[in-house]
Amino acid sequence: MSSITVNVTDREGARTEGVEWKSHESLMEALTRHKFPILATCGGNASCSTCHCYLDGAFETTQENSPIGDEEEDLLDMLDDTRHDDSRLTCQVEWSESLEGAEITIAPEW
Repeated sequence: MSSITVNVTDREGARTEGVEWKSHESLMEALTRHKFPILATCGGNASCSTCHCYLDGAFETTQENSPIGDEEEDLLDMLDDTRHDDSRLTCQVEWSESLEGAEITIAPEW
Protein backbone atom coordinates (compact mmCIF):
# COMPACT_ATOMS: atom_id res chain seq x y z
CA MET A 1 0.00 0.00 0.00
CA SER A 2 1.37 3.39 -1.00
CA SER A 3 0.98 6.68 0.77
CA ILE A 4 1.80 10.34 0.30
CA THR A 5 1.84 13.30 2.64
CA VAL A 6 -0.14 16.52 2.39
CA ASN A 7 -0.17 19.69 4.48
CA VAL A 8 -3.44 20.66 6.14
CA THR A 9 -4.59 24.00 7.53
CA ASP A 10 -7.59 23.75 9.83
CA ARG A 11 -10.38 26.28 10.34
CA GLU A 12 -8.40 28.09 13.05
CA GLY A 13 -5.40 28.55 10.76
CA ALA A 14 -3.20 25.89 12.37
CA ARG A 15 -1.07 24.15 9.74
CA THR A 16 -0.05 20.49 10.06
CA GLU A 17 2.69 19.27 7.75
CA GLY A 18 3.23 15.69 6.64
CA VAL A 19 -0.30 14.31 7.07
CA GLU A 20 -0.28 10.76 5.71
CA TRP A 21 -2.82 9.88 3.00
CA LYS A 22 -3.01 6.19 2.10
CA SER A 23 -3.72 5.04 -1.44
CA HIS A 24 -6.97 3.25 -0.55
CA GLU A 25 -8.50 6.38 1.04
CA SER A 26 -10.37 9.40 -0.24
CA LEU A 27 -9.04 12.71 1.04
CA MET A 28 -12.00 12.83 3.45
CA GLU A 29 -11.06 9.46 4.94
CA ALA A 30 -7.45 10.55 5.43
CA LEU A 31 -8.51 13.79 7.13
CA THR A 32 -11.01 12.11 9.46
CA ARG A 33 -8.47 9.39 10.33
CA HIS A 34 -6.15 12.17 11.49
CA LYS A 35 -8.97 13.73 13.55
CA PHE A 36 -9.41 16.90 11.48
CA PRO A 37 -12.87 18.49 12.00
CA ILE A 38 -14.56 17.03 8.91
CA LEU A 39 -18.15 16.07 9.71
CA ALA A 40 -18.77 13.92 6.60
CA THR A 41 -22.43 13.79 7.55
CA CYS A 42 -23.40 11.90 4.38
CA GLY A 43 -20.61 9.34 4.76
CA GLY A 44 -18.79 10.42 1.63
CA ASN A 45 -21.65 10.36 -0.86
CA ALA A 46 -21.38 13.96 -2.09
CA SER A 47 -24.71 14.95 -0.63
CA CYS A 48 -23.95 17.25 2.33
CA SER A 49 -20.86 19.47 1.67
CA THR A 50 -19.62 19.16 5.29
CA CYS A 51 -16.20 18.08 3.96
CA HIS A 52 -15.63 21.20 1.84
CA CYS A 53 -11.98 22.23 1.47
CA TYR A 54 -9.67 24.33 -0.68
CA LEU A 55 -6.90 22.63 -2.65
CA ASP A 56 -4.38 25.43 -2.75
CA GLY A 57 -2.44 24.96 -5.97
CA ALA A 58 -3.54 21.33 -6.40
CA PHE A 59 -7.01 21.84 -7.88
CA GLU A 60 -5.96 21.11 -11.47
CA THR A 61 -4.20 17.93 -10.39
CA THR A 62 -7.38 16.63 -8.77
CA GLN A 63 -9.35 17.46 -11.91
CA GLU A 64 -7.12 15.10 -13.88
CA ASN A 65 -7.51 12.22 -11.43
CA SER A 66 -11.00 12.77 -9.95
CA PRO A 67 -12.87 15.54 -11.81
CA ILE A 68 -15.83 17.35 -10.27
CA GLY A 69 -19.05 15.49 -11.04
CA ASP A 70 -22.52 16.98 -11.37
CA GLU A 71 -23.55 16.20 -7.77
CA GLU A 72 -20.41 17.78 -6.34
CA GLU A 73 -20.78 20.82 -8.62
CA ASP A 74 -24.39 21.29 -7.46
CA LEU A 75 -23.38 21.20 -3.80
CA LEU A 76 -20.46 23.57 -4.31
CA ASP A 77 -22.78 25.99 -6.13
CA MET A 78 -24.85 26.26 -2.93
CA LEU A 79 -21.79 27.46 -0.99
CA ASP A 80 -21.93 31.01 -2.36
CA ASP A 81 -20.02 32.72 0.42
CA THR A 82 -17.34 30.06 1.01
CA ARG A 83 -16.76 28.59 -2.45
CA HIS A 84 -13.45 29.44 -4.10
CA ASP A 85 -12.01 28.52 -7.49
CA ASP A 86 -10.11 25.68 -5.82
CA SER A 87 -13.02 24.28 -3.75
CA ARG A 88 -13.62 20.54 -3.61
CA LEU A 89 -15.52 18.10 -1.45
CA THR A 90 -12.85 15.92 0.15
CA CYS A 91 -15.03 12.84 -0.19
CA GLN A 92 -14.73 13.15 -3.96
CA VAL A 93 -10.95 13.63 -4.14
CA GLU A 94 -9.18 10.39 -4.91
CA TRP A 95 -5.61 9.61 -3.90
CA SER A 96 -2.92 10.29 -6.47
CA GLU A 97 0.86 10.32 -6.18
CA SER A 98 0.76 13.67 -7.97
CA LEU A 99 -0.86 15.20 -4.86
CA GLU A 100 2.28 14.64 -2.76
CA GLY A 101 2.87 17.80 -0.70
CA ALA A 102 -0.49 19.38 -1.62
CA GLU A 103 -1.76 22.22 0.54
CA ILE A 104 -5.27 21.51 1.87
CA THR A 105 -7.28 24.13 3.75
CA ILE A 106 -10.47 23.07 5.51
CA ALA A 107 -13.23 25.49 4.53
CA PRO A 108 -15.23 27.41 7.15
CA GLU A 109 -18.37 25.75 8.44
CA TRP A 110 -21.50 27.07 6.80
